[in-house]
Amino acid sequence: MNTQFSKFLQIGIIVEDVEAATKRYEEEYGIGPWNIIEFGPKMFPKMLVNGEPGMLEMKNAFCQIYGFELELIQPVSDSPYKKWLKEHGPGLHHIAVITRDGFKDVISEHEKLTGKKPWIWCKEDNGKDGEGMEFAYLDLVKELGLFVEIYNEDKKGGLEA
Repeated sequence: MNTQFSKFLQIGIIVEDVEAATKRYEEEYGIGPWNIIEFGPKMFPKMLVNGEPGMLEMKNAFCQIYGFELELIQPVSDSPYKKWLKEHGPGLHHIAVITRDGFKDVISEHEKLTGKKPWIWCKEDNGKDGEGMEFAYLDLVKELGLFVEIYNEDKKGGLEA
């Protein structure tokens, strides 16, 4: 069988307090250094979330370790992330991958296989075709036990994958 996931990029963990979590990772487990970013409307003023204008506000911390990226996510505003944290508590949320097939083809195939739309689909609407960040989380919680984040690799800009 030929896998749809062609490269593993990231493990995403939702936390209650990103500063406390990064301190714990560094001081108690020797994992760091971390780059903390406040993700929100200042960084991406024209973001669409599930097709609607809006923004996911959160504090994210990134660390390159063991050949992949570890991401810690602290939800700030009301969002699907905050709801997930409230329902499940802190913990493993997603893996991010590069896919063999194109972004929209993967989403279409996911919908055919599972009957589910992406959990979150974010697209930067800066008025320039082919530019800006676009990513989606495929809900594979029942099938794989987690969400799988994919990126539109054809678009330029946004944050580096």
